[in-house]
Amino acid sequence: MVKKSTAQRRRSGPKWARRPEDRPREILAAALRVFAERGYNATRLDDIAAAAGVTKGTIYYYFKNKDALLLQLAQAGDREEFARMEVLLADNAGSYSSQLRTVMRKGFAEPTDEARRQLRMVYLALHSDEPRLFARAVQGALVDGWALIVKLIERGQATGEFRADVDGPVAARIFTSGLLLQQLWRSSLGLETLDPFDNGRMVDSSIELFLHSLRPTVRLRAVETRRKARPS
Repeated sequence: MVKKSTAQRRRSGPKWARRPEDRPREILAAALRVFAERGYNATRLDDIAAAAGVTKGTIYYYFKNKDALLLQLAQAGDREEFARMEVLLADNAGSYSSQLRTVMRKGFAEPTDEARRQLRMVYLALHSDEPRLFARAVQGALVDGWALIVKLIERGQATGEFRADVDGPVAARIFTSGLLLQQLWRSSLGLETLDPFDNGRMVDSSIELFLHSLRPTVRLRAVETRRKARPS
């Protein structure tokens, strides 16, 4: 049997380099597990390499550093979450109030799958330990979430379901920041022990308050009716 030349071996590359569609996902999955178990700051790339069954050099082949790993995890999680939301909205042919309720419950409810639960644990620790990195990890999801809520508000305004005078971008930001801060504070400030409170109750009640503020009141409807009745 003729041995491969050095040039041929270089072209074929190491075994792991020939599986680009699998290896990054395996490394990310291992990183998420280790981050959740040990905490981001206590985790070394050697730990992730051992969990993924690769060398540290393999990790550097795909990711610049540990921060890049975390940010890629966040982006991948966000894509999956928003894809799920799009499916839920496609299945929801109800009112825009109903669609907003679906989106916001999905966004703020306790995670039910293991990967989202682990990512949430990492985020909660980052919020207090690495605030700048936390900001970089979540800012994309926040902006995309606001855009989705604004889109539904504006569609509801176009049909008359929501008040025309509501500033959608402001409403979306105020609502989401209030619930997000509550969830972060309950973890980072120890409020879960000092002041136990059911997260589902907080999420559902906040959503209903928000939706109530969007709907036209009887007085506003009367004013709008008189305005439309006036001769131009």
